[in-house]
Formats: sequence, C-alpha cells, structure tokens
Amino acid sequence: MYVLYQTEGIVLAMWPRGEGDRVLRLYTERYGSVTLTAKGTRLEKSKLRGDIELFSKTRIGFVAGKEIYRLTHAEVLDYYARVRADFDRYRAGSILADMVRGAVADGEKDEHLWRLCLGAFAFINGAQFQRAYTHVFIRAFEIKFLHCLGYLPQRMPRAAEELLAADAFLPGRALTLRELQEISIFLQSIRKYASSSLFVV
Repeated sequence: MYVLYQTEGIVLAMWPRGEGDRVLRLYTERYGSVTLTAKGTRLEKSKLRGDIELFSKTRIGFVAGKEIYRLTHAEVLDYYARVRADFDRYRAGSILADMVRGAVADGEKDEHLWRLCLGAFAFINGAQFQRAYTHVFIRAFEIKFLHCLGYLPQRMPRAAEELLAADAFLPGRALTLRELQEISIFLQSIRKYASSSLFVV
C-alpha cells in the first residue's frame, strides 16, 4: 500500500528521462527538497504537463517509487509567468534555484527557507523587480539564504546587515559601490566554509 505525500512546492529544475518522462527537483513546504519522476509529462496528452512548469508554485502529491518518488497529481497555484518570459527575471530565478539545489540535500527541510523561496520568486515576478538592481537582489537573497543555513557570523558589514533585515530584498537606500564590494568580499569569505555550490557569479 502506497503512502501518499502531499505538499506545496516550487519547481527548481527539471530534466528529461526516458522517452516521455521528466525528473523534477522541488523545494517543498512540508518535506524540503524533493526529487521525483513525473511519468509521461513530456507527452502532449499528459494532464499534468501544464501544472509542473519551471519556477511554478504547485500543489503536488507523490508516492515512493522504485528509485525515487513518483508524482501522482499536481495543481499549479502560481505560474510566476514573468519569471519565465523576461531574461533578467529568468536569470535571477535560475541563480536562486541553483543556489538552493546545490546546497540543500533531499529531505532537508527548513520553514524559513520555504518562506524565503516563496518571497523571492514572488518578488522576481512582481513590479518591484528592476533590472538595474538585480545584482543587489541576488546578494540579498544569498545573505538571507546563508542565514537560513546558519553560515552567517554575528559580525558583518553594515550593508550586509541591512540586506539581511530588508523585507523586500532591497534596502531602503541606494548602496554605494564600496558597500557592494564589501558585501562581495564578505560573501566570498563565507563561501570558503560553505558548499562550493553556493558560489554565485
């Protein structure tokens, strides 16, 4: 008898498997990082195909398969359509997704990280996102992400503290070039102790 798992998740990556299947990597609310196979979802007749788009927020059900979990049903909750339609938004989403995929193993769950991912993709998809501030947004996400993982020290540059505290991923003022450089140097030092997968260009 199969145990059915149900949760909401964000599709961080997908790749083909076999003739018509996909493998999905999601970060979910209840189970953290999850990898599962979606049978037949590359076929046009698949009923699930439109509910598991890249970067979409989706309600899913899955069961244990022979090798990895198997998707049984899906219902898209938010396509985050702007993220996939605009190059700069897509690039930002890809960097965020790669960061999470590279540092969080399957089964690792963190409520704060779930809320961070939801907020980040909503921000990228929203009107507040501006191409000129993409670099600042990515740095803000990385600082908040490292905080969720427990890598941030108590002492850090003032500008980094402002990004950590910012509710909308952007500080209440424009950061100077020197402050941005200080943040980059600070993050480089943190990455030496964290996974190499956290590196962001």
